Amino acid sequence: MQRKAIAEALAKHRRVQVPALPGRTNHLRSGVLVPIAWRPEPSVLLTVRAATLRKHAREVAFPGGRPDPEDGDDLSVTARREAREEVGIEDAEILGRLSAIPLYTSDYRLFPFVAAVGGDRLVPNPAEVAEVLWVRLASVLGQPSINAIAWEHEGRSGMSPVFELGEHLLYGATAHTLHELLVVLAPVLGTTAPPLVPGKYTFESVLARQTGRVGMQPPRGSPTSSE
Repeated sequence: MQRKAIAEALAKHRRVQVPALPGRTNHLRSGVLVPIAWRPEPSVLLTVRAATLRKHAREVAFPGGRPDPEDGDDLSVTARREAREEVGIEDAEILGRLSAIPLYTSDYRLFPFVAAVGGDRLVPNPAEVAEVLWVRLASVLGQPSINAIAWEHEGRSGMSPVFELGEHLLYGATAHTLHELLVVLAPVLGTTAPPLVPGKYTFESVLARQTGRVGMQPPRGSPTSSE
């Protein structure tokens, strides 16, 4: 799978802007980078956020954050700057965009930009990143299914994916972004994305595992719960 094929698949993909979540406006913008490197197979980079961070500590996420004034109105500039500051990515080549996904935990909305990167000389910032994770796209696409949490709210229903990455769980908005990437790129690899299968996790169990505390649960029907 070459860069050109990924860019063409992203260009044909119909992006959406998921509606704001219950009790949220999700009007604040956050630019995130979805880095793909050839190691030698296409692999996507994720980070485990440092435990000392005030928000989203220990969560699995893509590099990204809110725009700085010098970024202007281009969130791809924000995404590349944040990736440079968090993990030292200097060579990001934007290939396309994915859908805008709201967060449950704040009024922010993720704007993901898929980028080709080298990935050989990463320098994680310990103040922000506890660990760098590489996920082979083919390995996830080769699974028989992907865990999910079923939700319903005001006539809407859907599945919120949960990815098991070793000892870490990827869930919420970032998981939705990764799943969308898999759906877009599966045909390029001559396959289809595994079906989402509910039952193993609930929002409560995922958040309890993440925080070590029980009783923390998003409003019923929230399709996303994490950056």
